[in-house]
Amino acid sequence: MSAIAAQQPQHQPEQSAPLNLLALTDTATLQHSILQPTLDYLGVTCQRTSQLLLGTLLCTARLAGTKRADQAIGPYGISAQLHTHLWDDYLALQPELASRVRGLASQHCFLRDPHAELGYNLAYATAIAWLIYQSQQLQLPKRCDLASLARIWETSYPHRGGHASDFLNAWRQAFPCRSKTAR
Repeated sequence: MSAIAAQQPQHQPEQSAPLNLLALTDTATLQHSILQPTLDYLGVTCQRTSQLLLGTLLCTARLAGTKRADQAIGPYGISAQLHTHLWDDYLALQPELASRVRGLASQHCFLRDPHAELGYNLAYATAIAWLIYQSQQLQLPKRCDLASLARIWETSYPHRGGHASDFLNAWRQAFPCRSKTAR
């Protein structure tokens, strides 16, 4: 049994309506203050990656509960099971990357309830969301428009019946003037 699975959470985060992060801050702040710095910290420099994660965040936060992954935690809607799987089957094989990701987590809270980090630590959750894609050896196409990002989300990110149109609609709601292309 993995170290992350062996932890007994003090409080299991409840699955509830997703938080609308845009009610708290604007997308530019999310992208420039959280998403891009987290990706830079992980050594991921492709701008399309930041756009994919922003779209993932926007879409997942707006998905109906019936379309979110089962037992989804936090704004990225990542389950405890997938979180454990990433640590046991992906990060365990990459100790340097695991150390970087662990560096984003709270010092004491992660040890008590590692899955709670997905709900209240946006930088950590962003790293884990990227690892969902990276663990599938995702290669973003050289020409990557919004529709391409939406298809990548639809086929590669956990949800229950979400469609590329959900991603596109979430993006269009956040960026009504930039819905033609992901810049």
